[in-house]
Amino acid sequence: MLTCDQIQQHIDALDAQVPKQDADLLIWQEGDSPDCEIIANRIGCLRFGIEMLKAAIVEADLRKVGTDISVKYMEVPRWSLHVKQITRSEDAGAFLPQFPTITWKTHVMSYFEIFLGIFACVCLFIGFWEVLVWAWHLLV
Repeated sequence: MLTCDQIQQHIDALDAQVPKQDADLLIWQEGDSPDCEIIANRIGCLRFGIEMLKAAIVEADLRKVGTDISVKYMEVPRWSLHVKQITRSEDAGAFLPQFPTITWKTHVMSYFEIFLGIFACVCLFIGFWEVLVWAWHLLV
């Protein structure tokens, strides 16, 4: 098995030999789809792989969440989703958004909104009825 230093030497060699200027990377998401697609040319795939290897081997700084590794130089500016940072964590689930838990307050708010909707409909109906009664009194 390779040591971290040997892996770092291989990554440095690849980094020096694969050019950055011709690399194109597009992270594409169509509409509101939850799926995305990574599209890249040959050099873009190689550079993306090298950047991911760098992220895997970089020493984790406990004070920082992300790494200093960037793929911005590869992104197609107009069409690609922007990659803010590459984050390495042994517990990747900790960085996913937490959904709010449903409590009794959530149900109270739902019932209150239903009550307001019914109240607004009743007020509109009473107002409409009053207009009809007023018009009837004018005619009679």
